[in-house]
Amino acid sequence: MVCRKLQTINELLLIGKDVDGSYMSDDIRVDDATTAEFAARRYLESQYPGKAIDVKFSKIWFVGGKGKDIWEVEGFLSMRKAAILKDRKSFKFQIDAETGDVIGFESVRKG
Repeated sequence: MVCRKLQTINELLLIGKDVDGSYMSDDIRVDDATTAEFAARRYLESQYPGKAIDVKFSKIWFVGGKGKDIWEVEGFLSMRKAAILKDRKSFKFQIDAETGDVIGFESVRKG
C-alpha cells in the first residue's frame, strides 16, 4: 500500500477525515441548500482529482417524497484542459437528504 502526505483540506474531506485528522461521520444530514452544494462540490472534486475546477450553482431545490427526500442541484463546471482551452459541463445531482449521498448524477458537455 502506498501512502502519501495529503496536500489540501479537500483531500482530507474526500477520504472522510476532518481537518484535525479525526474521522467524520459517514452520514451528513442535508438540511439546507448550502449543505447540498457542499455534497455536490465534494462529489465533483472526487471525480476530477488534482484538477482546478470552478463550480457555479444555478438551481437548488428540495423534493419531499413518500419513500425518500432528495435535494436537486443544477449548475455548471469549468476546468482547464490546456493553457487556453476550458472544458465546460452542465450538471444535475440528486442528493439523499438523510445521508448526503449522491443518488443521481447527469453531466452534459457544453461547446
